[in-house]
Amino acid sequence: MRLSTKWMLPLIAGVMVAALGAENAAAQMLLRANSQWNETHAGSQVDKWWAEEIKKRTNGEVEIKLFFGGALGKAQENLGLLQQGAIDIAMMSPGYFPAQLPFHAAPNSIPMALSRVDQATALMERLMPEVAAFDDEARENGVKTLFFHHLNAYQLVCKEHIKGVADMQGKKMRTWGKALPRAVEAVGATPVTLFLPEIYEGLSRGTVDCIPFSVDLMVNYKIYEVAKNIHDITIWQGPTNGTWISLKSWEKLTPEQQQIMQEVSLEAMRKDRDATIASGEKAIEELKAKGVQFHDFPAEEEAKWRELNPDFFGDFIKEMAEKGRGADAEKTIAIWKEIQAN
Repeated sequence: MRLSTKWMLPLIAGVMVAALGAENAAAQMLLRANSQWNETHAGSQVDKWWAEEIKKRTNGEVEIKLFFGGALGKAQENLGLLQQGAIDIAMMSPGYFPAQLPFHAAPNSIPMALSRVDQATALMERLMPEVAAFDDEARENGVKTLFFHHLNAYQLVCKEHIKGVADMQGKKMRTWGKALPRAVEAVGATPVTLFLPEIYEGLSRGTVDCIPFSVDLMVNYKIYEVAKNIHDITIWQGPTNGTWISLKSWEKLTPEQQQIMQEVSLEAMRKDRDATIASGEKAIEELKAKGVQFHDFPAEEEAKWRELNPDFFGDFIKEMAEKGRGADAEKTIAIWKEIQAN
């Protein structure tokens, strides 16, 4: 049977639409992202913007589905999940993986080494492109680093008012990584490893007496209900959870898509910096309204604590030298000290 032109044209158009639809479906890539933070965190809002912006700039070809609060796996499982292909992207803190990611973990772990949020941005914008070890160790672990999030200063948050170094004697304090436990032990306190979802209960049950925490996270995780004393000593400041993509997922992207993802990631890191600072300013007022007490930590007492601390920078260089990465470690610390001074 011969079809007339009147019927053939719609049929051809329908076939073409179906073919284009199949091509678009093949080009569509859905990436699953597991975040250790809850959805209310300022950085999580930036992650939403980041995912939406990548989808928009790739014309829908790359879509990122975000899962918050460790819905796809616990914080300490993220690296393994990326390597196994169980997830494509993780917002994870390298400080949880000091053995596998020692260069990335150092800025995320070494205490009392920075003082401002913007310093964390400046540090990672220099370290990642200038020190080869960062890209090397990520690749060795089957991942690629896209960008880092920020946190406001992790100050000393305790159930009791701490007036100086002597008051830390015997206290149990939440820690992570390799360096912070040593700073805690230096003042006679006991380090206790707790992950984010465990902190509230840890304070409530007396598993810990103190935690290093930021004011906005105190609001997000309702820590003000179980600890109402904040001391203005910065225990830690630096880049926090990074956004990482598995190399297998990264290599499935076209060069154009990879470039878009990198451009958006750089914008997201700076957007995250500004959002973090704004979130901290708002949180201080909220905490005061909830009865949280803000205490001065005497400068002479902070100096005592610093003097008691190990030489974290020197130890890092020595440890990396033993692994054949001494030159990269020295370059890392030199850049770090430049950022400290500004």
